[in-house]
Amino acid sequence: MKLGIIGYGKMGRAIERLAPQYGFTCFVFIDNEENWLKKQTDIQKCDVAIEFSTPQTVQSNLCKCFELQIPLVSGTTGWSERKEEFLRKWQNKPISFIYGSNFSIGANLFFRLNEWLAKQMNRQPQYETSIEETHHIHKKDAPSGTALTLEKTILSQFTHQTNIPIISHREGEIVGEHLVNYESTEDVIQLKHSALSRDIFAHGALKAAVWLMKNPGIYDFGEIFEKV
Repeated sequence: MKLGIIGYGKMGRAIERLAPQYGFTCFVFIDNEENWLKKQTDIQKCDVAIEFSTPQTVQSNLCKCFELQIPLVSGTTGWSERKEEFLRKWQNKPISFIYGSNFSIGANLFFRLNEWLAKQMNRQPQYETSIEETHHIHKKDAPSGTALTLEKTILSQFTHQTNIPIISHREGEIVGEHLVNYESTEDVIQLKHSALSRDIFAHGALKAAVWLMKNPGIYDFGEIFEKV
């Protein structure tokens, strides 16, 4: 199978290294506009593509793939406020697309636990809620997409709070840590997920890519991660 890798940074290289485990033997790398011009014929021959780029280039990359009708998995964060409007323009087009704020299977289980805990804590207004996230110094967006997903989920369960403070740290080469705090005057409850390697995201994206080839459509990774 032939895989397009759009965005050839640390995540792109991790995907390239792990992709043979999922049956991919040929690759097309796209990292800038010049690559798009020179490699359009090659990328059209890909069975599926995976995109980890930047908030500034993600929509352009997605449009190019959609126009070429290449099934696409995207893990770029930092543009969630534009995503819904962007996808509305393509909802009646023959595209296949999976988006996720976090492609770690463990993180998606963490999302489920966060939703359950928020539902319980809605009946305990004595607790103040906050989110803390820490990533490497190269990460472009803050707060992280994962932190925003956690916030959105908590607020969907709360009737007594309308915003959740998010504290962002950028330190060294930390892959990703997310902490949800519930603090009262008597105790603290914490829910935490720590990613130890970028490989965890690459494995999730590759599993999603293989699944998408067999299941055309538009999906959030959180909806299908148990199926991949």
